[in-house]
Amino acid sequence: MEIEISAAGGFAGIAAAGMHKRIDPDALAPPLARQLREAFAPDALARIAAAPCRTCPDGLSYRITVTETETRSFTLREGQLPPEMLDLIDRL
Repeated sequence: MEIEISAAGGFAGIAAAGMHKRIDPDALAPPLARQLREAFAPDALARIAAAPCRTCPDGLSYRITVTETETRSFTLREGQLPPEMLDLIDRL
């Protein structure tokens, strides 16, 4: 699995705007790798993307691409992402 995350939008000066990360969970410690595989599984991301976003104006947008046997991309607003996932993104 490979995870690619980029962020855009939001207010000027936000550190995450313009962020781009490429992560190979296999290169990380097993507990963190397991967390990433669960949080960024395509089915989990599809559920998040399908949920309405009530707090999304002027927020960041995250483009998350997951490659396993196929490549799937999702565009998610910051307000759609659970706090635990935002914490994972910050830790990487």
